[in-house]
Amino acid sequence: MAINTIHSTKHLILGTAGHIDHGKTSLIEALTGTNADRLPEEKRRGMTIELGFAQLRLGEFDFGVVDVPGHERFVRTMVAGATGVDVALIVVAADDSVMPQTVEHIEILQLLGVTRAVVAINKCDLVDDSLAEFVEAELAELLEGTPLAGAPMVRVSAVKQTGLDELRAAIIAQAEQVKRIHADLPFRMPIDRVFSVAGRGTVVTGSVLSGSVHASDTLDHWPHGETVRVREVQSHGKVSDQSHAGQRTAINLQSTGKTAPQRGDELAAPDTVRPTSLLDVRLECLSSHREPIKNHSRLRVCIAATEVMGRCVCLTGDRIDAGGSEYVQLRLSEPIVASYGQRFIVRDENAARTAGGGTVLRANPRRSSRNMTASIEGLKALDKGDAQQRIEECIGYARFEMPAPERLSLDASVPLSDISEHTEALRRAKRLIALSGDRLISKTFLDAFVARATAWVKRYHQMHPQEPGILVETLTGWLARKGGVAALGRPLLEKLIAARNVRRIGRYICHVDFAPQLSKQDERLLDQLLSILEASGFAPPLLDALIKQTESNKSRVDKLLKIAGSVGQVVRIDASLYLHASAEQQLRERVRELFEQVGPFTVSSLREAIDSSRKYVVPFVEHLDRIGFTKRDGDVRTVLS
Repeated sequence: MAINTIHSTKHLILGTAGHIDHGKTSLIEALTGTNADRLPEEKRRGMTIELGFAQLRLGEFDFGVVDVPGHERFVRTMVAGATGVDVALIVVAADDSVMPQTVEHIEILQLLGVTRAVVAINKCDLVDDSLAEFVEAELAELLEGTPLAGAPMVRVSAVKQTGLDELRAAIIAQAEQVKRIHADLPFRMPIDRVFSVAGRGTVVTGSVLSGSVHASDTLDHWPHGETVRVREVQSHGKVSDQSHAGQRTAINLQSTGKTAPQRGDELAAPDTVRPTSLLDVRLECLSSHREPIKNHSRLRVCIAATEVMGRCVCLTGDRIDAGGSEYVQLRLSEPIVASYGQRFIVRDENAARTAGGGTVLRANPRRSSRNMTASIEGLKALDKGDAQQRIEECIGYARFEMPAPERLSLDASVPLSDISEHTEALRRAKRLIALSGDRLISKTFLDAFVARATAWVKRYHQMHPQEPGILVETLTGWLARKGGVAALGRPLLEKLIAARNVRRIGRYICHVDFAPQLSKQDERLLDQLLSILEASGFAPPLLDALIKQTESNKSRVDKLLKIAGSVGQVVRIDASLYLHASAEQQLRERVRELFEQVGPFTVSSLREAIDSSRKYVVPFVEHLDRIGFTKRDGDVRTVLS
């Protein structure tokens, strides 16, 4: 899948906006020669119901033109058409001036991030200059304080074909200021129309949001997760080698999987997006909205060509006042696909009015609770941070699952070709840490994880005061489970020890502040146990005999032998047998000497060499096998180290 290609012709999307009956469709026909109303009902009623499309070539620009309906009942359709628009053509009738859908469409354009527009004051043949000037003044006041303030205004008449050259020049001037930032990202195209062609099969159309597509490419069809293959690509009504961000595109699908595409679905480069019912976003409540957006409000979420019900969960506070914005989690009634930076709008539950809109910051978040500081700080980094800060946050949020470069490119809105350079810079700055090969994790996340593991060790000491610490195998197993990868247990333990929060004592891990506290009585008993074991050599008393010999109880003796084992004074052979550390070292030396003299040896030959009984020698050699000092082969053993 090609990502970055240089084109001599600049391809952009020009989208209409404006109130019903203000002449959007007739003006597009005057500019392009194409009547964008294609449905019989639209032509009969003279009202746009569905999206209409045309092509317009002006100078070095090829515009894919999207004509949207102006009626309030079709705002969802208008949003689908306005998604991906580079330059808006706002059409206002001079004999009507600003009307409700004029205002709402301009608000929607702002919420969708459209910053370039031309205002066409249509039907100027029906009014005198003074009224046209009044309309211009009213529009200037409406646009003041918005990103569209200062947009050029051109007086035209679609019927009389006047002012069209000035309109074309104004469109070119605005197009020259468009900065396309999504061309180098993986391919995404929401589907806004599906139809069949005899002998060719299924064709889908849409505005390419990012990346590029070629004939024979394999794509993912979402939200169904099926693989489809591209037979042919058309742009501006012509077969093309490729189509890319900024173009209206028709894709003839060779294979459509089990589920037929429909409007609202999406095609995307393989393994780059996935369906989600949660979105972490920055949500803005329109200044004109009469009521605040309250926590847990039900809203209609219009994103790309999809509309879905959702519930707004404020991550701080309990409402978004008019004109304000807030980080929220949208919990949707059904899965959709989205990516970082994608704009959307929200309407009230009854779809009577646009309430606000915003920007997707995390397209596949975990379920969030209110006032989660780490989550909110991460959203701030995604919202306000530079490319490296966004990459760092995405990797940190993924915890131990290093995202693939293609996913990282979309999740952080960074060109795929730049991902490697940025991650390497973050690694050199020690903001990303290599763990278990080439797996990178965020240092901020690792530090938090180490702190959490340290707290767990401390709690273990509090809950098990008789234990010298946590067995190494127990802690590495816990670390591996929390990391989600079995191979991460040991590397994470090494990071924990390197942070000097814990220390290893024999087979145990202890917190650095923990030291076994022994009473005077325990100290005397421990000295007695060590003396007995040291004096007994290769024939130590079993645990029950030790307890009886010292006239103590099992729990005290168990505790003291574990402490002695943790500091290397004794070695646990099995549940009832301990050797003094010096005897265990002598055992290894005798075994090595025997192996050097006779080669592979039997239990009987070792029993004779150390002058001990079989009840001891069998557990001894099994212990040496477990620690990897010897290896058994039938009835004989060899020394490995």
